[in-house]
Amino acid sequence: MGSPNPMKQLVLAPDKQSFKSAINTKLALFLDAFRSALFLTGMLVLVGLLLKFTHLPGEQVVFVVAMSFLAFLFLLQTGLSFVFVFAHVKLAFLGAFSSLSVALSCMTLVFVYEDWWGTYLMVLLTGPLLFISLLILGGYFLSGEHRHTTHRKFIYINILLPYLFIFLLWLAFIIRHEVRENRERRVVWQAPLGFAGNPEKFTRYFNL
Repeated sequence: MGSPNPMKQLVLAPDKQSFKSAINTKLALFLDAFRSALFLTGMLVLVGLLLKFTHLPGEQVVFVVAMSFLAFLFLLQTGLSFVFVFAHVKLAFLGAFSSLSVALSCMTLVFVYEDWWGTYLMVLLTGPLLFISLLILGGYFLSGEHRHTTHRKFIYINILLPYLFIFLLWLAFIIRHEVRENRERRVVWQAPLGFAGNPEKFTRYFNL
């Protein structure tokens, strides 16, 4: 009387297995769509960056909108990290903390590129958080734990690649800043006498 019914187990087991498989399939499809949104938004950011380097119309709108949407996606990924890797608590916290750092870095880059008021404050807030998250990520990779998880794709695409993308954006800003500085130093010797001592005036004159 107390023994389990083997026929009942045979009937329920396939249903449970198929339900779990269906959930995993839907989650995988959603995560693939989310990655596609990240890649498309990243491409739009690169387009905005190209417009900035070439000084074409719409540079500010394209870059700010693309970076803002990218920051929103990474804020969304902060919560998604706990949904998709809930079986691995350490990886879930790593994904959430890294995504938050990248999201704030995106907004900081908007302030830096556009030279808005509050840029220095944004850098002070984001810098330590980004540095700590990079240390945690580096420790995770050095420990070799990423080799023993089934979420390697999530680690490489959703965590590691965004850090590299942020690094490239900072590198592009440094290059752009140096090019503008060198250009200003060159044109100051060519500026008319009325522009001497008024850098803002000759900067507008030479469309820097």
